[in-house]
Amino acid sequence: MPSDTFRPSSRRSGGKTKQAGGVVTKCSSRVAKSGSQAHSFYIGDQKFSIFTSDELSPVVDGDRVHFDYEVRRLRTGHRSEYNAVLQDTLVVEVPAELDAEVAGEVYVLSNPSMPGLVKVGYTTNTALKRASELSGVTGVPTGFKVEWSLPVIGDARAVEQRAHAHLVSHKAGKEFFKVGIEDAKAAVVRSFAELYPERAMLMDQAFSRRAEAELSRRADLAQQAERRAKEKEEEEARKQFEQSLEGRWLKEGTCRLVIRTFNSEPNRNFPSFWGKLVGVRYDDYLEFKLSPGQEKGEIVWGLAISGQISERSVWKTERFPTKQDAFDGMTRAVKSHGVANHSITVEVPNAMIETPPPLPQNVYNPKYVLDVSSIDDFVIRPVPMPVRRSRFS
Repeated sequence: MPSDTFRPSSRRSGGKTKQAGGVVTKCSSRVAKSGSQAHSFYIGDQKFSIFTSDELSPVVDGDRVHFDYEVRRLRTGHRSEYNAVLQDTLVVEVPAELDAEVAGEVYVLSNPSMPGLVKVGYTTNTALKRASELSGVTGVPTGFKVEWSLPVIGDARAVEQRAHAHLVSHKAGKEFFKVGIEDAKAAVVRSFAELYPERAMLMDQAFSRRAEAELSRRADLAQQAERRAKEKEEEEARKQFEQSLEGRWLKEGTCRLVIRTFNSEPNRNFPSFWGKLVGVRYDDYLEFKLSPGQEKGEIVWGLAISGQISERSVWKTERFPTKQDAFDGMTRAVKSHGVANHSITVEVPNAMIETPPPLPQNVYNPKYVLDVSSIDDFVIRPVPMPVRRSRFS
């Protein structure tokens, strides 16, 4: 669990901010309902969220950080609470790659009951936990606030003692000094650099590498944003085209090749009861219709035979693997039925034609059936399946 201290908030009327710090784990990012970026992470078993306009999370797993936060409530019916990090207070003390080497912290604390004084000390835990411990001591009227801390790769006590030596002329008793916060910080940083010059340089190099990594991540995010914007633009253009007359014609229209027409237009009705009594009889007729379809992404050709023979309905379908097989099957069917009054057509949906012919001028119905003289030049392929994208992609 992260250590917390309390102090009045100057950011929200009547509220209070808390301080927290430690090693970051379980970083994640998402787009909040407000449209801003919600970056979340854990310290111990406590979750924190920070809302920014930047897609780049300010922390990564393994960073040692400290920050101020507020407990807020969601504007929903169940009024759930969450911990909102105050962005301008978030400080990465040690990049992830060096955190395992930190042996302790040297801190600078202040207390409202001790104006003008700061406490410079060290701990092998965290400055926030130490401040919490000191704030709970009987006789301290107000809590301590962590003004600044320096994680130390080395002996934190040795750095503290050397800082005390630099501030000795301002000593006000024990670990308290009558000095400004910036002067106290400078003394600690100087002491660390004097005792561990190579490790101080190591810290500088780690932050430099972190900055370079962030630039690389930011460039990657920019490329992803550019790709998403381009895909969105292309998707909008595609939708507009599909909703246009031309786009709907390519999707909903049909090309028809009429191979043979009826000798005479057939009567598609059946004689009524009274008609049958007086001997009314309608001529036989058949319609042969070929059309492509698809099964499991492969083209198949269907032959539909419909009509009337001896005043009985005829309906039959067959499937063929190729166009030639379908034509051969249709020829056999025409001969086997031997009905003189018949028609033969081939209908191909535009959606299955790679480059359909254009819709004739002055035609405004996209479901138009266009008569063509040949389908030999048509490249017939399966209907392209729509690309389904995840909202996380």
